[in-house]
Parts: sequence; C-alpha cells; structure tokens
Amino acid sequence: MTFLLELGATRVEATEFAGTDLPAVRALVERGEIVLLRDEIPQDGTFDQWPRDVAESIGECAVVPLSALTGAGGPRYPLVVGRRESIRFLCSYADRVPVPCEAQPVVTDYREFRHLWVSDPQPPDPDGWAIGTTLARMHARNVLHGDAHRGNWLFDRDGTALVHDPRPVFLHCRPSAEQCATDIRPLLPSLTPAGWQSFRLGYRRSWPAEGRVIDLIQLSDLTGWAAAFRAGEFARAVELTAGQLETEDTPIVRVMLLANRAMALSRTGRHDEALRDCRTALELAKRRCPHVGNGLGITLAIVLAGQGHRSEAVNVLRSVSGEPERMLARLERPGVQLPIMNL
Repeated sequence: MTFLLELGATRVEATEFAGTDLPAVRALVERGEIVLLRDEIPQDGTFDQWPRDVAESIGECAVVPLSALTGAGGPRYPLVVGRRESIRFLCSYADRVPVPCEAQPVVTDYREFRHLWVSDPQPPDPDGWAIGTTLARMHARNVLHGDAHRGNWLFDRDGTALVHDPRPVFLHCRPSAEQCATDIRPLLPSLTPAGWQSFRLGYRRSWPAEGRVIDLIQLSDLTGWAAAFRAGEFARAVELTAGQLETEDTPIVRVMLLANRAMALSRTGRHDEALRDCRTALELAKRRCPHVGNGLGITLAIVLAGQGHRSEAVNVLRSVSGEPERMLARLERPGVQLPIMNL
C-alpha cells in the first residue's frame, strides 16, 4: 500500500509498512523506496536511543518522524525511512526543517589492511583472540560496540576482553555483515598480522553463523560468494559473483572476482565461459594492476586443466611452483578445496 506525503507543493509516494520486521524495511530502502513505518518498535532494556537504534537497525538510511515533516509535532511514529539523500530532500521542504537521524555509513573497502591477512602464519596473540571472541558475541546479540579501537579494551586475569568506554548501538534485528565489519574497522590499524589472525579465529569460532563479516574484510565479498565457493556450491558462487560484478568498478577487485568466478565456472563444466573470464581478468590486470598478474597462474591452470589442456596447465604452473605436476595433481583431486584468489 502506498502513502502520499504532501509537503507544500511537493508530493512523494511512500510504501506503508505495518509490523516490526526491520530487515524487510532494509530491503525496501536498498531498492530506493521511501517507507512509512507505522508500528512502534519496542525498546529493549532500559536504554532508549530512539530513533538512533531504529535507523542503525535498518542501516544505510535516515529516519524522521512524520509529525516533524508535517509540523504537527509530538508522536514518534509513524517514522519516514529512506536513503539519506531522499530524507534530506523531504526535510528541506518542511515548513520547519527537521534534522533527520542518519545511520552510520558502512565501510566496504579494507584493502589498506591487506598486509594483515596475506602474511605467513603467525604465533597466537591472546589479546586478538579475546577481542574477536567478545566482539563476535556482541554482534551475535545484535549489539555494535560503536568505538572498538584498541584503547577501549581491558583484559581480566583469565584473558577475557572487557569492553571499556563503549558507545553501544542496540539493534532490533541482526546486524548486516557490512555493519559488523564497520564496527571492527577502528581496531584494524592497531593490529599486527598475528593479532588479526587470532582475532579472526576467535570471531569465527564464537559466531560461526556469520562468516561473511571476515570475507567482506579480507575478500571485499559483498554478496556471500566466498562462502558458496568454499562449500563447493559453484553454481551459486557464479551467481553471487556476477551480482557483485554488476556494480564493482575497482579494477583489482574486478580481477579477483573474475578469477574466482572463472574457477567456479570451470567446476560447473562451463569451460568456455571460464576461459573467457580468465582472459578478461588477465587483460584487466595487465592494464590496471600489473603487480597481481602472476597471481592468476593457478586460476588459468585450473581452467586449462578443466578443458583437458593438461600440459598447458603444467607449463603455466611452472611460474608458480617448483613442482608443477604435483601441484596440478593436487588441484585435480575430487572434492579438493580450491584456493580463493585474494589478490
């Protein structure tokens, strides 16, 4: 059902939404719709951070009470929800211009911290493990830390990480992977490779259901393709990678996506498409990020072997391994876990 917002001479259609299913509202906002949220969202506990927690629960949005737009004042609900620029536009046409509440922007590019996860295996870091464990438990309980830099953590005698000086956000639904990754972001500048590896292990072990958070940080995975790839669901990985490629414009990320989709295509028997993706990745790398070109050798070998060109695959692997025959034999084993290219 639609609702017509009238602000002076300006008329805007909004989708009326009854209920408290905020992930459904999130999906509508992602499609660019303005939503009139009629039902009050119950506040958990004693913290009343309205409308901040509603905006943060939906994510990547702004909210403003309808009464603030009409000038009537008073009721908290209905709330008008939409993309930030849409709500700012509506507010600019109100007689008494209200200030909307905007969710914190999410971060999806973490390549500046790549050195943390491409290093050789490191000795365990108990502090990194403890912080990862505690932060995962918070996220699993729909709580964002809000300011997780290294100075905001204390450790008790058994090594448990304790939150110090938090700025918590209490969500009314499960946080998105983008929100969780953004919550982790302030911690990354202070971590060593050992700290990150331990953090990652602690986070994943404490919240195994949400592995996409780590994949987003390490692989720029915005759709879940990496989890499908690891699970051997290659047709699904192809579909999800294609979805991200539709909007991805960073050359090195496109090269990585094409390389991994090429391997997934090869495993589904779509060999011509796999070779086409591989060649596109090689050409793009040569033009825009030549330093990653050598990293595509394994991808090309897998694609060539899938086409039956085993000798060519071995020749390609000579630049990657001193034992190309043995490496190819490992990659050809039934059910083997293919490596995800992280360029």
